[in-house]
Amino acid sequence: MFQDKYLKAVAVFMIILGVVTASFFNYHRIKGEQAYTAVEILVDYDELQTLATAHHLPLGEVAAKFREAGATGVVVRERTVQDLKESGELVLLKGNELALQQSNNSQFLAGIVPVREYAYLLFPLGDGFKPTRLGSEVLRHLQAKKTGVTSILAGNWQVITVPGLSLREQEKLGLGFPHQKLEDIKEAGLAIVPRMRSFGPTGEEHLAVLTASLRELPGLSLLTFNDEALSGSPVFLAEHFKELQVPVGTFEFYNQYGLNQLGIFLDKNVVRVHCISEEELRNFNEQTALERYSLAVSERNIRALYVRLFGLEQPEPALERGISFIGQVKQMVEGEGLTVGPASQLPSLPYSRFLVLAVGLGVIGGVLLLLRRVFSPVWTAILGGLALLGWAGLLYVQPLLARKAFALLAAIVFPLVAVISFVDEEKKTVRETVAAFLKMSGVSLIGAVLLTGLLADKSFLLKLAQFSGVKLAHLLPLMLVPLYYFWKEYKDNLVGAGHKLLMAPVLIWYAVAAGFILVVLVVYLLRTGNDAPALVTSLETTLRGALDQLLGVRPRTKEFLVGHPAMLLLLYYGFKWPRVPLLFLGVIGQISLVNTYAHLHTPLFVSLLRSFHGLWLGLGIGLVAILVMRFVNQWLARRLPNG
Repeated sequence: MFQDKYLKAVAVFMIILGVVTASFFNYHRIKGEQAYTAVEILVDYDELQTLATAHHLPLGEVAAKFREAGATGVVVRERTVQDLKESGELVLLKGNELALQQSNNSQFLAGIVPVREYAYLLFPLGDGFKPTRLGSEVLRHLQAKKTGVTSILAGNWQVITVPGLSLREQEKLGLGFPHQKLEDIKEAGLAIVPRMRSFGPTGEEHLAVLTASLRELPGLSLLTFNDEALSGSPVFLAEHFKELQVPVGTFEFYNQYGLNQLGIFLDKNVVRVHCISEEELRNFNEQTALERYSLAVSERNIRALYVRLFGLEQPEPALERGISFIGQVKQMVEGEGLTVGPASQLPSLPYSRFLVLAVGLGVIGGVLLLLRRVFSPVWTAILGGLALLGWAGLLYVQPLLARKAFALLAAIVFPLVAVISFVDEEKKTVRETVAAFLKMSGVSLIGAVLLTGLLADKSFLLKLAQFSGVKLAHLLPLMLVPLYYFWKEYKDNLVGAGHKLLMAPVLIWYAVAAGFILVVLVVYLLRTGNDAPALVTSLETTLRGALDQLLGVRPRTKEFLVGHPAMLLLLYYGFKWPRVPLLFLGVIGQISLVNTYAHLHTPLFVSLLRSFHGLWLGLGIGLVAILVMRFVNQWLARRLPNG
């Protein structure tokens, strides 16, 4: 008995040490998030060009109107041959087409002997019959990406000869940016955000040309990429882009292979960008788009909004509509307590491997509290010592892996400890029920504090790295809690109890209940992490929107509407095997309470507010459920004398 008390005291001391150290990291995280307030509002270059053309206005004048409304920058994709053809800035002739032209006019591009497999890009010459800046830029990029590219002046044209230019290359090969027009946009007061294309080889020459082209862009504020994967090694790319000294943008919900690694190699100088794609935009209007942008900047550390405009199929009225919408976006951002301006870098957080080691001790303390309920004090101490050695060794060899592994362990262990510490067979008063529920939730939240302390790093806050094992953290406690109560009840005769259970006849309603539980479990896991948005009903969507409007931060439905009320009922009536469904549902609430903080890109204060709302709402609904059950039981007792 003395040994167990001593072991418990050591475990509690380790937890206190871990919580205090984790609180140090979390304090600096909150300070950094509070200082990270500037949000960029970006508009699309092609959309501005469409509006300018429709209204017969200079592009710079249209850009100035959007700047006055609240826009801070313009996103411009790297031009391709196809883009330049469609805008009328070049003429593309294949070898056979050039031969046909020359057969009709022998003086056309005299001196060029067409080759059937070649493509010929024709740019009109500028003043003094010299190549324009556009023609020179395209030539520079083509020569860096393809072999055998040449250029000659013929008549009034600069002719760039490209061997074997495929249709895919015409559509995907990046050829730089429209510098002259971007200078007009910069003069109007908007920054430039290039979207680089990744199609084609990435060598030293290509990167040197690309970097030089980016360096020449006026008002460069953010680097972004257009395609699903980056060409070349992130280390190689980072060596060239570091000299530009601007952040790299990562698009939310658009995974671009290699971009997270590039962000890490650029010293985590990253800005998260949110955009509603053109396909999605068909299902939105200005109000619903504003709601989505609002959640992005307030709850997910988004600091650049790439705003696509509505109504461009009728560009004449779309200009004023777009300007008005940008003004609404600006008002929304400022209404969230943020500022509109160039996105700043998220402040770095302090890091010490020794302090991280101390946070991990808190997790080991939770493991000891769990193991002591199953093993003898001696075996618990031995296992705890092995855990300590493993933690220290892994932290020394693989610090990132160690932090992620122990963050997952914290998310699994503390809901387990919380539930088995307070759920017993005894019926409680309402006051005792509320006290037990709050204490239980407090124990679970210790796991959240340790988790956030272990992963308090910019790479997690900016989603360059992520909490690993979300499904496992949701499933394992759900499975282990009933197993623990089975072991607790039958530990003196586990073999006999197991044999009796396996040999028991399976009634139809058992099979139906098992099937129902399995379906619920599958839906629960699919909904975890927003992997299956189709499983969210329209009623739930409406409820979520109402709660967002009413509370500012929406609590999790599975906490306040399911998990917490079920746990309060279980605590009030006491645990018996027929009440296992309540146990399952109640554990879900405690799991969710901890895993809320695994969304590390959500500001910590927002997660705290989400948990608070979930607890008081769940407590209220649970107390109402207890009163209703008491009334029903009393009513049945009066109506059924033998009941």
